[in-house]
Amino acid sequence: SRNGPCSDHQKLPKLGPSNVNSSALTGNGENAELSSMTFVSDLFAIALGGSIGAVLRYLITLTVVSAPLSGWLTLHGSVGTTLSNLLGCCALGGLFQFSQALVASDWVATGWAASLAHPRTLLAVRIGVLGSLTTFSTLIGETAVFASQGRILASSMLLGINVIAGWCLFWAAAAVVRNWTS
Repeated sequence: SRNGPCSDHQKLPKLGPSNVNSSALTGNGENAELSSMTFVSDLFAIALGGSIGAVLRYLITLTVVSAPLSGWLTLHGSVGTTLSNLLGCCALGGLFQFSQALVASDWVATGWAASLAHPRTLLAVRIGVLGSLTTFSTLIGETAVFASQGRILASSMLLGINVIAGWCLFWAAAAVVRNWTS
């Protein structure tokens, strides 16, 4: 089933002139206003999560760059990008399985897990925090820099580590959460 609090198919109000004064057009101002408020609240949740993820990514990269052996370790910041991507893949794998457990079984989240299960919280974490923490465009830019310097092996390894290790961490975290929720 693709329904439930973790569905990627959330119904969003249409943007544009058709939604400008929908209460006057439909005669049902309360529902139109609620729908617009829900949409705006979702956007604010995503923006808040995005600011948290962006700051986390910056702090991770800053920590790596300022570490001992930083010249060797950073490879122009690519280690910070890789750590951010791998952390994001791991977190997304756990969140994916958490969402699946909520939708596909009789498991009921309690405590902090119940707070995480709220659709707006999932948007803030999945799209906001993890979307801005991970960075595919920066990864591609860094691999392109290495390739343009003739460092094809470094470029290929950077891309391979991000994709393969990210994939493995996603499914490893999903397995841990699957055991926790079953």
